[in-house]
Amino acid sequence: MSVLDGRKIPSASMSETLSPFRATLTLDQEQVFRYLEYGGASPSKSVLKKLSQLTPKAREMAQPQALSRICSVGEAADLHKNDLPRPIQRAELLAFGLCTIGSIIEQEAKRLRDNGEWLDWMILNALGSAAVSELCGRLGKRIFDWAAAQGLNASRGFEPGSGAGHWPLERQRIVFANLPAEEIGVVLGPQLSMWPEKTLSFLMGVGARIPQADHPFSCQGCKRIDCVYRYEPAKH
Repeated sequence: MSVLDGRKIPSASMSETLSPFRATLTLDQEQVFRYLEYGGASPSKSVLKKLSQLTPKAREMAQPQALSRICSVGEAADLHKNDLPRPIQRAELLAFGLCTIGSIIEQEAKRLRDNGEWLDWMILNALGSAAVSELCGRLGKRIFDWAAAQGLNASRGFEPGSGAGHWPLERQRIVFANLPAEEIGVVLGPQLSMWPEKTLSFLMGVGARIPQADHPFSCQGCKRIDCVYRYEPAKH
């Protein structure tokens, strides 16, 4: 360990595969509405009825898996200092994360679309997006807890290509260079798209010289204030 301002900074890498969250995915309706692009409006009764029917099926089809690795900046593979998002360039440690819910939901959603079952397709697709987002939030909070146990701060998560994070999609390669994505069946394509489609990747900064984020994932700071997917969790 090194010492900064009286605080010990761990230098060893940490990598773990999280147990599936199959029994604990809540699939909160408000999050699903966000992916249905309601933007605060109330869904119709037919949508709510269909949502109540498809939610338990989505929980059964989801195969949640997540990977995280925390390492010192110097240990990170294929990384130059300027590759980091500006808010975490003073971080001593980096936390790489990768989450997926597998391919079953997306396969079923495509079947529904091909059969012309548009409402079912739309809702199941939104449920899949909400599921991987929820899983990602859980992993982010686990990293928050790890940092707090070391007496350190953790930044928000930066997703490659996300408007809120201002971190280029090209940085996707850095995340995959630092995680054994194949362990959870995730593949990075030549155009930097991930398979399964319902997969999210991110990077967080950890250390004593960065401020503590309120939430691991938020659209705060993104200039697209009219985006229907915008998400800014309330502060507690």
